[in-house]
Amino acid sequence: MFARLKKLFQPDHSAALAAWAQRESLGFERVPAGDRLVWTGQWAGHPLRMESAPPQREYMRGHELRLRLDLGLSDQWSLMVLNRSLKQHLEQAAYSGYTDPVQTTARLKLTEEMRWLSMFGEVGWTRMSPDFWTRFVVLAERREDAQAWLDDTLVHALMGLPAADDGQQIPLIMMLTRGRLYLRTQHDRGDTLKLDLFLALAQTAAQSACRMPP
Repeated sequence: MFARLKKLFQPDHSAALAAWAQRESLGFERVPAGDRLVWTGQWAGHPLRMESAPPQREYMRGHELRLRLDLGLSDQWSLMVLNRSLKQHLEQAAYSGYTDPVQTTARLKLTEEMRWLSMFGEVGWTRMSPDFWTRFVVLAERREDAQAWLDDTLVHALMGLPAADDGQQIPLIMMLTRGRLYLRTQHDRGDTLKLDLFLALAQTAAQSACRMPP
């Protein structure tokens, strides 16, 4: 009953988001089952899919934006960028899960980003601004791959991301793996300006990835 009432009074931003999709030359579909909005299209000839849906991660609020861009690149790269505050949250959640005897097996199931934290080390380098390392963490199998990907343009795009309304960092995970670019972040459906920024970030990350040496 409560869920139906919540849905009834929830603002419907579909028209504005459909108009945004048209402006970006993307297909748009509203999927009532699961409260999902789906955008599909191409970027530089590469298939792109973006979805706004209820969060799959407990650290997201409102809706979650998930983007996948199939770049057809080598699958040798395993790179991730995420908020430093989010990394700390994930590490604390994992620690609490394994030390709390009342945690269930289901709750101890690791998400992909938590598995990455256990598999790959944090990398850094001195030519990067200290402000970047205050806000972000880079995980990689090889530091030189991360340095090649995070060029000045991509770093500028990351540093230009806005904060949430409460001043905190908006949760962000961006991965280059399996020859694809993945992005996961928090999404306010009524704010198409932030949608512009996150799509532009993905495009910038993709351009940088396509310039990486084989």
